[in-house]
Order: sequence, then C-alpha cells, then structure tokens
Amino acid sequence: MVVPLSGGQSTAVFLLIAASREAPGPLSAAAPTDRVGLLDQAMAFLWLLSVWLLVPGTQGTEDGDMRLVNGASANEGRVEIFYRGQWGTVCDNLWNILDANVVCRALGYENATRALGRAAFGPGRGPVMLDEVECTGTEPSLANCSSLGWLKSRCGHEKDAGVICSNETSGVHVLDLSGDLPDALGQIFDSQQDCDLFIQVTGQGHGDLTLCVHKLILNTNPEAQALQQAVGRSVLMRVDAECMPVVRDFLRYFYTRRIEVTMSSVKCLHKLASAYEATQLRDYCGRLFATLLPQDPSFHTPLDLYAYAQATRDSVLEELCVQFLAWNFEPLTQAEAWLTVPTALLQDLLSNSELAVSSELDLLKAVDQWSRESGVSHADIERLVEKVRFPMMLPQELFELQFNLSLYQGHQALFQRKIMQALEFHTVPFSVLIRYRGFNLTEDIYKPRLYTSSTWSAFVTARSSRSRDVQMYNYGQYYSYGYGSRGQYSPYQSFQTPQHPSFLFRDRLISWSANYLPTVQSCWNYGFSCTPDELPVLGLTKSGYSDSSIDYENKVLMLCGGYSVVDVTNFEGSKAPIPSALDTNSSKISSLFPCTSGAFSSFHVVIRPFYLTNATDLE
Repeated sequence: MVVPLSGGQSTAVFLLIAASREAPGPLSAAAPTDRVGLLDQAMAFLWLLSVWLLVPGTQGTEDGDMRLVNGASANEGRVEIFYRGQWGTVCDNLWNILDANVVCRALGYENATRALGRAAFGPGRGPVMLDEVECTGTEPSLANCSSLGWLKSRCGHEKDAGVICSNETSGVHVLDLSGDLPDALGQIFDSQQDCDLFIQVTGQGHGDLTLCVHKLILNTNPEAQALQQAVGRSVLMRVDAECMPVVRDFLRYFYTRRIEVTMSSVKCLHKLASAYEATQLRDYCGRLFATLLPQDPSFHTPLDLYAYAQATRDSVLEELCVQFLAWNFEPLTQAEAWLTVPTALLQDLLSNSELAVSSELDLLKAVDQWSRESGVSHADIERLVEKVRFPMMLPQELFELQFNLSLYQGHQALFQRKIMQALEFHTVPFSVLIRYRGFNLTEDIYKPRLYTSSTWSAFVTARSSRSRDVQMYNYGQYYSYGYGSRGQYSPYQSFQTPQHPSFLFRDRLISWSANYLPTVQSCWNYGFSCTPDELPVLGLTKSGYSDSSIDYENKVLMLCGGYSVVDVTNFEGSKAPIPSALDTNSSKISSLFPCTSGAFSSFHVVIRPFYLTNATDLE
C-alpha cells in the first residue's frame, strides 16, 4: 500500500536512508550475533516508522478535534472526531442542525446548512465515538455536548452523521427597528454601569447571571413594557438553561432595537419575547420557525416545536408543524422520532389530505408499528384507525391485513367493517353506490392523499441527470420516498396511472406527460402557452380514457435539496406554478418553508383522481 507522506514524514525517511548509507562498516563485516542485533534493531525501527506513516493526520491532533471526510468539497462530508489516538464517527441518533453548527464553526465555517444521517457520505471505519449528541450550538466541539459518552454507542456505520457547512450568513436573520437610534445606546448597555435596575437571571441550576439596565432607556421602547413595570431595583428572570446564552442579546435589544436571530437562538428568543411582551420580536421569531423546520432530518425539532406550540397555545405554529410533518410523513415514519409522536399529532396528520406517503397501506403499517410502542388506549387506537382510508387500498391488500397487521386481532370488528366498506367501493359501480347504498363519496376516505409510489406519481428534475445528481450523496437513503428506480431523471417524464383508485378501473390506464418548462421556447415545444413572469413552470397533459364521473386534483411536491418537501402546489388546468425558494421579493410567491439551496430543481408530480358526485351521467 502506498501512503502519501507529509513534509515531516518525507524528511524522516530521507534521514533514515542517509543514516543507513553513512553507517560505518557493512553488516556483512560484523560478527554474527552483532549482525542479528543490528537487524533486530533495524526491523523494530522500520516497524515503528511504518506505524507512524500509516496513521496520517494524527500528529498534533487533540481529543475532540473534528474533520469532514468523503465529501465532494471541503465544506461537506462525514463527521469524524479524534479520541485517544484515532479517528471515529458519530451516530446520527438525535443528530440535528444545532450539532452540525458546532462541527462547522469549529472547522472555521459560519454555520451548517444541512445535518445529514444514514451515512449520507458513505459509511466510515473504526469506532463510533459518540452517540445521542445534543448540543446547544455554542460548544467548541461535539466533545463538549451532551452525549452517551466516548465509545458507548451501539450504532453501526450505516448511521454515520454528516454535515454540509457554509460561509454564507443566510442562517443569520436581523430584526432591525433601530431607525435613527444611535449606536451608543448599545455601548451603554455593554458598559453595565450607572444602572438603576438589576436583573438576576437564573438558569434553573445551570449557573446564574446578573445584568443591569437603565429604566430611562427602557421607558422609550414599547417592546420593554414588562420590565418598565418592575417594582424596586431588582428583577428575577427565570429562563430555561438552554436559553441562558441569549439573555444578554435579548436585553440589549431593548436598547438598540436591533437583534440577530439564528436558527439555534430563535426558539429561546421567541420564549423570552413572549414572556416579556416584546411583541414585534415574538412575531418575527414566529415567522422564522418556517425556516427552522426543514433543517432537522431527525424530526426532533419539528416535534419539539409542536409540543412548544401546544404549551404556549400558538395555533399558527402548531398548524405550521402539522403541515410540514404531513408533507414529510414518510421520512418521519422512518426516523427514530416516529415512535415518540404524540397521539394528538398523529390524529391531526391522519386527518390531512395533503399527507405524502407511498401508499395508504404503508401509512397503516407505520401506524401499526407506532401502536406497538406507544401504549395508548384501545379507544385512541380505534380513533386513529377510523382516519385510515381503507378504500385507497387494493382488495388483495385488504384481504392480507388479517395476516400481516398486529392491530387486526385487537380491533377485528372495526377492521372488518372498514374492509367491507372498502370492498364495496372497489366492486360496486359509482352510479349504484350513489343510488342504492347512499355513499357520501365527498368524504375524505374516498379520496387519495399525496401517494408518491410509481403507481400514482412521477419524478421530474430541472435538468437531465442520473439519480446520483438528484439524490446527492444518497440522501435518498434517509428519505426513502420510493421516487422510482435509480437511473436517468429528466425534465420530461411520460408515465401511466389507473384512471381511478377503484378496482373497477384497474385495466383503464391514463397516459401522462409531465414537463419542466424553464423558457417560453420550451413551453412552445411541448404545446403550452406561457408568459415570462410565470417561468419556470411545470406542465402536465393526459391522454387515454375519458369518464365524465371522474376528475383530477393533481399536485406537485417541491423538493428542497432533492429530499425534503417544503411546498405543494396545484395544477390549475395544465400548469402548476413553481414558487420562489427564498423570500427574495420577486413577483413569485415564496414557498411555505424556505429552501436554503435557493432554487427548486426536483419535483414530484402526483395524480389524484376522484369521483364527481354531481355528474349527470351516472349510468
């Protein structure tokens, strides 16, 4: 094996060779015993040298040092950390953007744009050094974060953590209400002198902090109403331990009316602003949560924010969390956090028609797995099963539920009723269902969700590429949507779907053509009429059977980085708009959740047929 030598290693080898050439007398002239001794010494020295040469990159390295390995560029790769003379990996359990920020900043970058798991940059070798790492985002190394401890992981290398770092400051958001206020106000706070109100900050056993402010300055800022009403010369401020690092910035905001908010500080600043009636800062942080949600592939952040929204009765944030988790439901079910999803949240998710999943059967299997670990009541399970859309499963799948689902035996009567209802949907013509059975086919259970299997969808990209370009570094291992076989992806896709989910239409196929249209010329090429303002846009055409009782509500999933769904748009006629990935004040509406890559290049076109209950021809 050839090992690249550093400058110091090359010098050592040169000196060894030179010394061997200049040694007095050949070995052949020495006595036999001396010759053996010299050979033993030479072999021992060469062995030590070979060990030194075969462990490159460890000279001067200290415990807790980190590096990125196997990335396409220096700012990305598998995370490795040094401990006791060797490099090892980090398990992706609890891995999120706060942990990734610690790695990136330690390596000289501004922040992390992605925290990746499932060996996104390939599996490593050697020991898994750390597991269940939980950082606040301010530590100098992962070694300083909470974890199971060194070498206590049971992870395999298929769960190695990775990051993508950036020197862009897009992760820093600035609320600036300062107007013509002088910078000197901030310097007055920084001096911590001549104050008349002292604030004792306690972090619940994690160390206290004493700061002081000036009432005269606070009285000029409506954001500081709560502190203005303080009685006496001292105030006790109780904060969560994780929020201690941002208290000083929060109080300084009352002076300067300007504050920088990062993804690692937004939740704490929102808490403080809510507690102390800083309404403009609270609302600003609330809007930033949409940016925070897609940045944690472990889903701990969305689930944590959902619990926080419920505790603070923030209905807007709660709806935001539910929408994001519904659009990214399938990767949620594959994450370790899935088994911690609260019952109320799962109930909301199963009620959502814009829930993205490969199939209804896969959804039911995920609920089955969740139920085995959740320990919820019999009644709660039945309420969840009622939300499952059994008519969207094929007759064969319905029959096999009794053999393949642990939930079936404990809820047999409910399953039999739901299966019978679904079989009627699959075998009785639409007109008969309406006329004799009194089916209300406008109910959600008779309508498809966002099914991403190849039966009902197609994957379209902004440019022709192989799957490696679309699912860069095997991100698809983390998010197994079933986007199709690995192969050639294209801005133009032809595919077929059944005319309707009912088994009666199993042999009636509709042909579809989906197109990514970036220019007016490309629109003309594929028979679409486009204006420059709406470009780029997605086009969709169909051919085949026509049925007056069936219509379509087709959708497009906007994928950020090729894997995370950050928006869903409708096909109005034959075209669907592509929103702006970032809030850039363009003529296009922005995606609900910002995409830090800056533009969308991957799309999932989903076909959604449904019965027209007001159709005149029911025969």
